[in-house]
Amino acid sequence: MLEFFTSDVGKVALGGVIAVSGQLAVTLISWLKEHRFAASKKRKDAEYLAMRLVLAFDGLINGCYNAVHDPLREDQEGISESTVPDPTLTLPSDGDYKALSRHLMYEILSMPNRLEGIKEGLSSVAEDSDPPDFFEFFEYRREHWSRLGLRALDLIDALCHRYKIPPPTRPNFYTPRTSFQDEIAEIENDRRERLERNRVVMAGFNLNPNYRCNDTGAA
Repeated sequence: MLEFFTSDVGKVALGGVIAVSGQLAVTLISWLKEHRFAASKKRKDAEYLAMRLVLAFDGLINGCYNAVHDPLREDQEGISESTVPDPTLTLPSDGDYKALSRHLMYEILSMPNRLEGIKEGLSSVAEDSDPPDFFEFFEYRREHWSRLGLRALDLIDALCHRYKIPPPTRPNFYTPRTSFQDEIAEIENDRRERLERNRVVMAGFNLNPNYRCNDTGAA
């Protein structure tokens, strides 16, 4: 083998190998630089988009919080009506969402649909809710804006963790996650109590067709 490379033919072949290797090395280095630049740009684009999304979701959370804690008011006929509008969400339109992870991209892009779904649900519940207090409507409103607010909080946490973004600062008295969780727990507890009261009423009626309930629910 050594004799071959010391021959004239071997020297020519060795020179060709060295030349080709040099070209391959230059090409590889160039590709690595481009790949590193593309990866860095994608990361920076994702971080910038994530910052904007955190701000958008924080605004949604504020809207959900206000809707959940709507003090309501009565009109001249004693009909309950809301005092604050339903939450809104506008996602950045010029961001490269493909720069985000697949799971985050899906959860984020589905949020406007979730919000519109809640609004459609509100319209349906309103048709079956009775005046003057429209209890079913406002209970549905409190519950589902609380659930959407919690989902937005989870997305903010995920974005901040993945892209090393400082979480939004909030006053000590403003604790939306705890507030939303407490609201849902209260609604679920109220439903269980209503179901139990209805069960007692139906059981009493089945035992005695003349069964009647007073205002306190006792037979």
